[in-house]
Amino acid sequence: MCRRILIIVIMAVMSVFYLNGCKDRSSGTQEEVKTAAEHEAEAKEQINKDNMDEELERIEDELEQDISEEP
Repeated sequence: MCRRILIIVIMAVMSVFYLNGCKDRSSGTQEEVKTAAEHEAEAKEQINKDNMDEELERIEDELEQDISEEP
């Protein structure tokens, strides 16, 4: 009898955790994700032959910084 009650209690607790985990926890702020075409159009707009070397240098610096921040 005690074993049956214990199993029922365990199943109830597991059900509560399961149902709690299934709730939609969106905070209302969704990040906009750009497509590859959008990124390409933006890059063509921002990068031209005059500032190409500067943009390359900036991108390389960002990559080096990201790599140095990794654990």
